[in-house]
Amino acid sequence: MPCLLTPAPPHPESNPELHVVAHLIHAEFDDHLDPQAVDECLSQVAARFDDASIRSFVPLLVRRYTREELQQHLRKEPDLQGDPLSGAG
Repeated sequence: MPCLLTPAPPHPESNPELHVVAHLIHAEFDDHLDPQAVDECLSQVAARFDDASIRSFVPLLVRRYTREELQQHLRKEPDLQGDPLSGAG
């Protein structure tokens, strides 16, 4: 998944319009993925909209695309915090 493989731009919560989005995404994915990886994905998706002249839908789009990428990653990868007896996590 591209958003988890490259270095992240600035933290998404530093952008006030994305503070709530970052909180919602972390609430949904931090139990399944490394929170730093979630931040990186959020930042990379948000960076796609840095030059958007109309900002109204940016939070909605960032949330949607970030969720899609993280869900896709979860479908490809086993749960990293799985059963310690199974060797995962």
